Amino acid sequence: MPPRHDRVVLSDLGRLPVFSHAGIAGELVFVSGTLGTVGDGFELVPGGAGPETTQTLHNIERILHGAGCTLADVVKVSVYVADMADFPAMNAAYAAVFPEDPPARITVGGARLALDARVEIECVARRAAGDPAKPASLRRESGHLEHDGERLYYEAVGAGPPLVLCHGAGGNHAVWYQQVPVFAAARRVVTWDHRGFGRSTDRAAASGPEAAVGDLLALLDHLEIGRADLVGQSMGGWTALALALAHPERVASLTLADTLGGIEVEALAELRRQAADGRPLDPGDTLGLHPAIDPSFRDRDPAGAYLYQMLGGMGEPDLGAIVPRLLGAGVDADALGRIDLPVLFIVGARDPLFPPPAIREAASRVPGARVVEIPRAGHSPYFEEPDAWNTALAAFLDEVGGA
Repeated sequence: MPPRHDRVVLSDLGRLPVFSHAGIAGELVFVSGTLGTVGDGFELVPGGAGPETTQTLHNIERILHGAGCTLADVVKVSVYVADMADFPAMNAAYAAVFPEDPPARITVGGARLALDARVEIECVARRAAGDPAKPASLRRESGHLEHDGERLYYEAVGAGPPLVLCHGAGGNHAVWYQQVPVFAAARRVVTWDHRGFGRSTDRAAASGPEAAVGDLLALLDHLEIGRADLVGQSMGGWTALALALAHPERVASLTLADTLGGIEVEALAELRRQAADGRPLDPGDTLGLHPAIDPSFRDRDPAGAYLYQMLGGMGEPDLGAIVPRLLGAGVDADALGRIDLPVLFIVGARDPLFPPPAIREAASRVPGARVVEIPRAGHSPYFEEPDAWNTALAAFLDEVGGA
């Protein structure tokens, strides 16, 4: 029997027991024919050839990570389509993943594919010599910044173009644990705690969007970061968008994740009504249930759902005061229309707070903004479906060039 490291098998990606997801021979990785299935079962992503291609390449990327390489290491691709009429949709989705210097490829039409799939893809990648199980050593910096009478906690990991992650009202710097190791391989990833969250203070009881923008600007100065790619999740979207509007020279790109960031649409008005009734963001007392994650996540990953609840309990944020400040902080529509930087909106397909139609409406008011929807996820796809979320962000950052 060959050594275990000569095979790649992911426990949370569907496969028949007669084959592995990939085989490894020296520096070459041979990825098996892969379909656009979601999760560990055999359900195809809906929508036909385009979405299937996107999901298939996402699954392949996960397999390649398991072999110690990435999509950038792919040298040969074979694409099989059930009907050549689907070639334009497949090719458009494929080109979004390989926009420049694509690998060698063949496309075969008229294939009869398992699960009545429209698309199946296999590939060969070349990994660097060495043990992929041993991650590169990354420098980690942590500390507190004294600013405006408060102690603000931050961490910075890795080196390269700065990527700053701003958490939501259900989290703190630690919620990004599934993003930091991934992006720090090629970037300097900064996470931090808003006032009152995690390890940051809120002595003045002033936590909210206005204070957060000043805090983030001070943190960038402290870390000697001139321009950064900003990511704002939910509450953090207010911080990131406000900073981009006030100081566009400090922002290389902006990603707004499951957030309106103060862009006025009906969903925001509805949340204000809910806040007046005391309804939003109440985590309740049921193990694994939280309004910021989809209920199905508890069934798929009970430990992860519990972890989300636990992380949300760190710090002592006054949500009763913070949420009204958040929902009352809007952005100027004219200023929004003058944004001149790459903007990505990411949203969970099942987000009950800021559903995809609301996000798309908000995105339509930002010049050139694009939207990526993450299947199966609620309000926190970065936590619920981290592979898909990371892939979407990485593709965006790679395309726009980073800071």
